[in-house]
Amino acid sequence: MPRPRTPLLDRRRIGTAALRLADEQGGVLTIPALARELGVAPSALYHHVSGRGEIISLMREELALETGPDDWNSSQPWEQALEEWARSYRKAFAAHPGAVPLLATAPLAEPFMHAMYEKVAELLLTAGFTASQVMPLINALESFVLGSALDLVAPPVMVSDVTRETAPHLTAVLDDTPTDHRRAELAFDVGLGALITGFRALLPR
Repeated sequence: MPRPRTPLLDRRRIGTAALRLADEQGGVLTIPALARELGVAPSALYHHVSGRGEIISLMREELALETGPDDWNSSQPWEQALEEWARSYRKAFAAHPGAVPLLATAPLAEPFMHAMYEKVAELLLTAGFTASQVMPLINALESFVLGSALDLVAPPVMVSDVTRETAPHLTAVLDDTPTDHRRAELAFDVGLGALITGFRALLPR
């Protein structure tokens, strides 16, 4: 039988399939399941990757290729640049919300991820934050962004079956809350603005 013109597997195909599978399975990823998704034996994957950790790296790389790693301008005032980064980061994860638990809990060892964090670190240091403040600020913003990405696929109505008799104040605010995709967008806008305002208050005088 002649060999196929194009290899059955390459690193890009592995990353794409792993991202799709983890997204569908809510962050669950196993080598046997990925092999089935690709139509190969598990042993075939090890010709291209060393293990699960490298597969997650390929998933991050695929995400970066899909969204563009430089989708924000760090030359603006730090508040605007940080907001752009947060929105760009959320957009990337929102495209694959099921994969967020997996991508968010694996160490960031990839050079292209280091380059992104380098830009954010430079931005905050140049703004006047101290070195000891920078990673807590990044982690706080990142935690909010990841949670917001998951909120995009949550039900439009998160608090239901509330009665005016037992919870009159809650009922009043729910009556004035959007019950479609705008709920998550409004929450993100309000939270992001509050975080950046709070960060500004932490700048050393």
